[in-house]
Amino acid sequence: MIKNLPKANDYENVSIECLIQAYNNIVTIDSYLTNATPREHIWEYNQVVLRTCLVLVHQGIEGLLKAVICNVSPLLLLDKKRSEWKTLPESKDESFDDLYTIGGEDLLRTFFGCQNPKNISPKFLNLYEEVRTKRNKIVHGTAKQKLSPEEVLKFILNTFTFLLGRDTFWNSVCSKFYGHPGFEFGDENIEWEDEYFYNRMDHLDFFLGKKELKKHFSVDISARPYLCPICTEKAEKITSKGIERPESKWAFLNPNKPGSTDMSCIVCRTDFGVVRQNCGINDCKGDVQYLIEEEDLGDNDIYVCLTCWKSKDDL
Repeated sequence: MIKNLPKANDYENVSIECLIQAYNNIVTIDSYLTNATPREHIWEYNQVVLRTCLVLVHQGIEGLLKAVICNVSPLLLLDKKRSEWKTLPESKDESFDDLYTIGGEDLLRTFFGCQNPKNISPKFLNLYEEVRTKRNKIVHGTAKQKLSPEEVLKFILNTFTFLLGRDTFWNSVCSKFYGHPGFEFGDENIEWEDEYFYNRMDHLDFFLGKKELKKHFSVDISARPYLCPICTEKAEKITSKGIERPESKWAFLNPNKPGSTDMSCIVCRTDFGVVRQNCGINDCKGDVQYLIEEEDLGDNDIYVCLTCWKSKDDL
């Protein structure tokens, strides 16, 4: 008997870890950029980081393929002739972990044998081949080919979207970040990072652009953006000049229609209701407002404009 058979989640969880680690490696280096050293020189120096990220992406892809196959039967993953299986009554048990599993062409064909090709983006095969080829050059060659952080970021996002669906990239990033034990023990450094988590989306927007990013979200992020009340209040700070708040706008009407009163924030993944009424403060053209303070009688309710973050109390 073959014991300790894996489950699909075993492969999927490890794959997501690989992909998120690759993403975090890139974000970490970019977060320390300064105006003193050009970014291209920084990444020239850190080519080994990008090569490691590419290997992690390849491992992540293969793991996600194995997860789909595992849903049918993990035995399909074994790279061993059936005649050599130690499964007859007189044979000793074997652990699945001690056996070789399929890879490369065999893995890809088995994956599509277990998955309706119509459910997978036709662009996936190109992604798989490009990542596989670059990975092989890194692992088996001299790895002279240069990689860019934008290129690897696209590999990571496309892997999530092609194999797991839209929104899974950012959901996985958030789950990994907020799963940090520092939140449980009140780690000030981790909680400080939480206040500026929206910067990660700014980073992706700056280097990849909304045209690329919109492929990976179910909410239309190419629509008019608004301030998220949750993210904005979380990141506000008191300075000598008064209260300073972030200007990043990652909340969108959902659905994006003229009379819509529902909104979704990409960064904090919060859905909330809004009121459609004109702002007019300092000639602001915004007409989406959020209730921040409610009075019992309703006459003195305070709404903040999600375009300019002004309210009637600012007058």
